[in-house]
Amino acid sequence: MPSIRALRWDPWNANHIAVHGVTIDDVEEVCSNDPMFSQSYAGRLRVIGPTSSGRILTVILAPEADDFYYPITARPASRGERRRYQEVTEGRDNGS
Repeated sequence: MPSIRALRWDPWNANHIAVHGVTIDDVEEVCSNDPMFSQSYAGRLRVIGPTSSGRILTVILAPEADDFYYPITARPASRGERRRYQEVTEGRDNGS
């Protein structure tokens, strides 16, 4: 499991996720609420997980130095991503 020490925000990525109806707080919650991780393209990390309100989001992070990540985008998870997240988390609950 990757270690996310901190996320680096700037006006571009904050505005970009807002277009998708996602806030900085939403992304911070997803990354700290026991998400599912997988590799994306170009060495990026795909993070899928819930917000405190129960929304399941997909976040794409670009790695930087010392476990810092730059959020590239964030959006509501697709149906397939939500299904995969549920499968993985149910497996965790069952000790798999």
